[in-house]
Amino acid sequence: MIRRTYEFLMRKIKGNYYKVNKDKSVRIIKTVKIVNPQNVTIGHDTYINGNTFLIAGENSKIIIGNNCLIAERVHIRTTTHKYMKKDVLIRKQGHEEKNIIIGNDVWVGFGAQIMAGVKINDGAVIGAGAIVTKDVEEYAIVAGVPAKTIKYRQ
Repeated sequence: MIRRTYEFLMRKIKGNYYKVNKDKSVRIIKTVKIVNPQNVTIGHDTYINGNTFLIAGENSKIIIGNNCLIAERVHIRTTTHKYMKKDVLIRKQGHEEKNIIIGNDVWVGFGAQIMAGVKINDGAVIGAGAIVTKDVEEYAIVAGVPAKTIKYRQ
């Protein structure tokens, strides 16, 4: 799978930075918030709809393939809180970072959440509102909380 990193302009709107793609084959609606854009790679002919969050950690990456559709209010985050030590406040335990990889021809439905460390393989469909906590097979259609395979594309 060939990946291209596109040049982006950073635009400040209401105190937040947004990544605006110079390449016309990728559409990112201006209400998309991207954190650490240097760690985000987006393939060609991909569309990312409004009010979506792409939050890459300082040491982790979000890689989105070609020909993907990302619906509104999707949340993709490579970081999560550490929480296992009961004698330490959660907010003082720091964060863990894991890459997120989304293959080619993937559709992520409205309001879905993709958790740290997940790989979504080519052709998968993520149902609206799903919370994806585990890798998704090629051409699988997943839905629910946590997301489970309900069938496969034919």
